[in-house]
Amino acid sequence: MKGRKLYVAVDLGASNGRVIVGNLAEFEVMNRFETANDTMLGEFHWNIMAIFSEVKKGLKEAFTRYGERIISIGIDTWGVDYGLLDSHDSLIGLPYHYRDSRTDGMSAEICASFPGGRDALFSRTGLAFQPFNTLYQLAAMKKYRPDVMKAARCYLSIPDLLAFWLTGIKSNERSHASTTQLYDPRARDWAWDVIDHVGLERSLFCPLTDSGTVLGPLTEALRHELGASPSTVVIATACHDTASAVAAVPAEKGETYAYISSGTWSLLGIERAEPLINPHVMADGFTNEVAADGNIRLLKNIMGMWIQQECVRYWRSQGQDISWKELDEQTEAAVAGYSGAIDPDDSRFLKPNTHDSLMVDRIASWCRENDQPVPSGKGEYMVAIYRGLADVYAKSITSLEKMAGVKFSSLYIIGGGSKNLILDNWTAETTGITVHAGPVEATALGNILVQMKAVGEISSWDEGRMLLRETQDMKTYGKL
Repeated sequence: MKGRKLYVAVDLGASNGRVIVGNLAEFEVMNRFETANDTMLGEFHWNIMAIFSEVKKGLKEAFTRYGERIISIGIDTWGVDYGLLDSHDSLIGLPYHYRDSRTDGMSAEICASFPGGRDALFSRTGLAFQPFNTLYQLAAMKKYRPDVMKAARCYLSIPDLLAFWLTGIKSNERSHASTTQLYDPRARDWAWDVIDHVGLERSLFCPLTDSGTVLGPLTEALRHELGASPSTVVIATACHDTASAVAAVPAEKGETYAYISSGTWSLLGIERAEPLINPHVMADGFTNEVAADGNIRLLKNIMGMWIQQECVRYWRSQGQDISWKELDEQTEAAVAGYSGAIDPDDSRFLKPNTHDSLMVDRIASWCRENDQPVPSGKGEYMVAIYRGLADVYAKSITSLEKMAGVKFSSLYIIGGGSKNLILDNWTAETTGITVHAGPVEATALGNILVQMKAVGEISSWDEGRMLLRETQDMKTYGKL
């Protein structure tokens, strides 16, 4: 690869992870793997040790190939999940997966007991009421696993935990902390009254660290294990994967745009200087999270490609080894003859397949209940999902324009879901605005961009985005 300085992005999504080395012009994948998780005795956990092993495998390959050219390492992951350490800094059990059912009903329970109720809690945190928010996870842990909470001495998000294992340094990075519903976006600090209300010890939480903070070098033992240079450091990048992805939106300075970070989830939103917290924002399910530059990502969580992924996972478990190309061909063939569409935000689509509740069956039942034709083949299932997503995107864009008082000229779809040309085109048609699709590896590139700014290789976010516009492939749909 060209250029002396290279950066490693450890980019972990809810479905798969990758270790990438490069810069904003070019990069190589050192390791690509599934982010291991499993259900054990009815509980859904991340196999964090297997994930860490895959991370080290990718890092070792990177150092074997590029050695002292590697300046730094940054880790981003999905939001809300965490590990708890005991008084010896040992992990207490496997981290729970955010789709675990222990939080069912916990949001209503917390809102009912919080002074001022749901409205007051939203006013304090500006975060949408997702059933898997860290607030409800920790409340469920305190309720159902009190002995675990008694042993806990430190809360670390998943990327904080992995960085701790790499460096021995504990930190709570801000963009990830902002997904917990335990963060005050106005004060830019933990929402201590919320933490107190749930009965959590304040000492569990570390001081907040801004994106782009240099944590320190690898531990000596890991440096020798991986063959790393003593000068390579670990940086707290924008540790929430959506924050990293949004940092890589290749928009021009001054452009009025929205974005969709498209993957397992579709995160649709804008960037703004201050949080927007009012009843309209709460009613429409929008949320205020921290961006890589410290500003606010006002966005909405939409179910995304998860529904598609669970359908494909089931078909493949039945020995139907269909390729993505074949699935696209069947989808295009089904468009003319099938008119159905689901609401992807229906809560029934949140959980993974089980033997008695398959995603394909949930789609069929939703269609029957809502007077939609029931899909009869794989292509029709995809049409129902993609049309439903495009419809939700259009409604969310309209709502966002109204609450922010803007009119968007363009929409950037970034991440792995931007490869879905059918959905990209339907999104342009339903929203009526120009859609730019790409870069596909936006999260890893945003992770690298934060690292480059942290060490002074680029001077501003705009400079980084300009480099991405010049070097990354994008496709454009709709009017210009």
